[in-house]
Amino acid sequence: MFHVVSPREADVNDSCRLVKLLCTCFNDACGLVNYACSDGLRGLFSRYPHYEPHLVFIAEEDGAIASTLHVLNRIIRLNGNAVRVGGVAGVCTDPRFRGRGLATGLLKYAVDALRGGYDALALFTTFGGAAYAIYRRVGFNDFYIREYGVASVMDLPKANYALVAVDEASDSDADALLNLYNKVTTNLDGPLVRTRDYVRDHLINATWLKLTRPGVNAKVVKLISEGISAYALVTGVDNDGLLNVEELVAENCGPALSLVNQLVKDTGAKGVRVYAPLAMLRCLGARLFTVQSVYMLMNLEKIEIGNVRDRYIFRVDQW
Repeated sequence: MFHVVSPREADVNDSCRLVKLLCTCFNDACGLVNYACSDGLRGLFSRYPHYEPHLVFIAEEDGAIASTLHVLNRIIRLNGNAVRVGGVAGVCTDPRFRGRGLATGLLKYAVDALRGGYDALALFTTFGGAAYAIYRRVGFNDFYIREYGVASVMDLPKANYALVAVDEASDSDADALLNLYNKVTTNLDGPLVRTRDYVRDHLINATWLKLTRPGVNAKVVKLISEGISAYALVTGVDNDGLLNVEELVAENCGPALSLVNQLVKDTGAKGVRVYAPLAMLRCLGARLFTVQSVYMLMNLEKIEIGNVRDRYIFRVDQW
């Protein structure tokens, strides 16, 4: 018998069962099982900042947790305004119970429960997949489909920028990185409104990346010229010789080119794979590629979405 359990405090046993269920849907959740089974849900999510599930929705069938999702508090920027968003995440149904409409029913239940608490709901999924069809039926619409750029050393424009210094960022740089991020994202629609603590934990210390990608060597590198004029979150050179840049933020094209050229030189990479807004990718002379990751929104409070400008959200902020 399908039964939806309304949001509640989860104990250690709930946490263990929930994350084991998530492991059947998401590979990156499997590494969290030990934390969940020893510390409980609150202890688990305190290990990676700003991912505290203040709402956990559970569907039970025959006494088992058959389907679940949780919601995260987020604020994004739309049309220059701060918009309260419920970030839907961890939508998962036990393989034994799939095909019964549990996820759809649970999602509809959650949407009704969340009305009045948020201006919109948002989520990320694979474009065109089975889950995508469910989200469309419930009322979510495409907002942004992920793009990235690839530039070889031969095609990368050379820097024509003043003498600068490149160094690894530390916690003390959080305010400067946040100021640069805010300046660059002013004319974008959809990016997360970050805080100093978020920048320190999520970006500089790359807590989420390191937790979900064991062994990843993530670091933030800054370009200094009368202050920080650009920064990049890099995760090393892959087997194809491409330097992976998970986030690139710069005042303009000049410092971006200076930083990327220096990183390529220092690592000996054959080129770069960069996740950044379209204008920045064009600055690098990168060839554009699209992945099936889609950022979807559902309007709850009559906010204006149709006439937004440049749509974007940084990859590292994907929940």
